Order: sequence, then structure tokens, then C-alpha cells
Amino acid sequence: MKIGIISDTHDQIENIKKAVQVLSDNKVELVFHCGDWVSPFSLAYYKDLHCPIYGVFGNNDGDKFRHIERAKLYGINIKYEDRFISTEIDNRKIAVFHGDYEEIVDALLKSQMYDVVLHGHNHIKEIKIIGKTLSVNPGTFMPETAPNVKGASLAIYNSSDNTAQLIDL
Repeated sequence: MKIGIISDTHDQIENIKKAVQVLSDNKVELVFHCGDWVSPFSLAYYKDLHCPIYGVFGNNDGDKFRHIERAKLYGINIKYEDRFISTEIDNRKIAVFHGDYEEIVDALLKSQMYDVVLHGHNHIKEIKIIGKTLSVNPGTFMPETAPNVKGASLAIYNSSDNTAQLIDL
């Protein structure tokens, strides 16, 4: 299954629109959001995404109730968990965490319990392998926010072969 991975979208409407197009063009069947959606109004721009979104909240998501309420109002198929997702797709164990506690991300990776750990928070896009576990940070939708952040990006994960690719927006 092709799975989109986004994080730290921070109300960046133009990049949300671009991402929805890229994810649709790549025919992803599910999107994981690793948190920091920020304001509930931005959910309206996911309405053209024709697959479910499954996400966690990050450290900058204020009104969780309004996020849930707006997703229903806009008719967007979003399922929220508070801070952590542990699921299995195509016999791949997947963990999703915002990443604001780096020690938790490291523990998830070192535990080797998961085939892939999806996380964000630091805005730095990166794919690496720790033991048997794939670590995917899709980056951010923010423009350059630090010297090591070079613009907006997302990732696409392929559960059939446990690989991922980064895509600049």
C-alpha cells in the first residue's frame, strides 16, 4: 500500500494544496499526519484528498475538540489519536509519534518492535534505517525555518517493501 506521510503542516495553505495534489497524483491510499496541524480551519484544504487521514496531535495543536469538530463539518475522513498510533498494515508494524520527545523516538527505533516509525517535530526531512526499523521524518510544510530546513516536503511509504521516498513541494 502507498501511504503518504506529512507532519508539521502549520497552516501552510499553499503547501497543503500542493501536498494534496502530490498525494493524489501518487495514488496514496492512506495518509499519516505526525502532528502540528495547528489551526482547525486548515482542515478544509484536505477535502480534495480522496483517502483517509490518520493522525496524532503535536505540541502546537491547540484546540483538539475543534479539530475533530471541523473534520466532521468539512466531511473529511480523519481519524485522530492523541499522541501515538501503533497499527499494522500489510503485516508491517507502524508507529506514529509527533517526535517532540526525541528520547521516545529513539526508544521506538531501538526497540525494533516496529517495521517503520513515522515522526516529525524538528522539521528536518530524513529517512534512515536503525537495525530492521525504517525511520521516516517527512519534514515540514513551512518555508525555510532554519539553516538545515530547505523548504516544504512530505514522504511516501510503500508497505509492500518497507521503503520510503521524500518529495519536495
